[in-house]
Amino acid sequence: MSERQKEISLSLLALWGYAEGGKHTPKQMSAALPVEETVRKYKGKTIKKRPDGRYWTRYYKDGVQHSVYGKTASECVANLKQAMSGSAPAAAITLDEWLEQWIKLYKISKVRQTTVNKITGLLKCVDDKLRSCAINKITSIDVQRFLNGIEFERKREQVYVCLKDAFTRAHKNKLIKENPFDVVEIAKAKRQRRSKALTVSEEKRFIEACSRNKYGNLFLLCLYQGLRLGEALALTEADVDTEKMTLTVNKSLNGDGVISPPKTETSNRTMPLFRRSLDVLPHVGKGERLFAATTRKYYQKQIHQICRELELENVSAHTLRHTFATRCSEAGVPPKVVQKWLGHATLEMTLNVYTHVNAEEEQKETLKFDTYFDTCFC
Repeated sequence: MSERQKEISLSLLALWGYAEGGKHTPKQMSAALPVEETVRKYKGKTIKKRPDGRYWTRYYKDGVQHSVYGKTASECVANLKQAMSGSAPAAAITLDEWLEQWIKLYKISKVRQTTVNKITGLLKCVDDKLRSCAINKITSIDVQRFLNGIEFERKREQVYVCLKDAFTRAHKNKLIKENPFDVVEIAKAKRQRRSKALTVSEEKRFIEACSRNKYGNLFLLCLYQGLRLGEALALTEADVDTEKMTLTVNKSLNGDGVISPPKTETSNRTMPLFRRSLDVLPHVGKGERLFAATTRKYYQKQIHQICRELELENVSAHTLRHTFATRCSEAGVPPKVVQKWLGHATLEMTLNVYTHVNAEEEQKETLKFDTYFDTCFC
């Protein structure tokens, strides 16, 4: 109420004989006078008046901040009670705010830091217009249009997986009434054909080429033990026991050049140290790493260089691990044992992903089966 309005009101009261300090204001008069609202509190939450005249407060649910508004303090308190009771949808937050909360709540400390970094990098492609939109206003058409605009199939699929999980969590937390991903569709990216294991003859050529490369012993250890490149680069002298002939794998060099726990829990393992591995193990000081580590990417380039010289295509450090598993299969090592040596969580992974039957071995088995009938009916 302005000062001028107050003066007029007091003048009217004086005319009617109800000056300040006198009798109570008549009901019909009191109803006409506006009442100033004071700052209120509800369950420790302060109701504040905003510059735009609205009243505002906030509360947290599952670590997520929600805002509540009202035209009056009383209305704001009522809306707050309703929101906290779950009988009304929480105040909307933007997609950008939710993605930040989603990573903190469901990714950090639950997945490897390299995975968090990858997710953060992938989500940078979400345009500002979509990020600034209230999450409960985003439709399936908005999401579909955005995903369709991602050029590369694999990247589109990875962004789809991240956003779908974020929106699904938002739906379960009642931040949105409906999940737009219930009707969003994308075509599955065509999987690149995995590199096949080296044949026996190719392996012999590769071993010979490694003898001329300064990093050859590192690559041969990956081949002879079936190690991931990061696992081999993290090995120390303490991991090698030449008396018991065992090799302990309990760490790995990640993509950022940092030593961290292995890829999975089952990747922690102690496996046999095979005889031919002894010839490629360097002699280092106690506690030191066996191989000088820069980045995994650098060593991948070195392998590609060797394979270009040998005219071998689609060969990577992981090809050497594939080759180890295939040699184990050809030697008749039980798949369950190979699974343990490789540190796989499931036997299916060992059988379907890493064991490649090459043409030479298949021809031997074909001949074995054909000659079986020459004797079994005699």
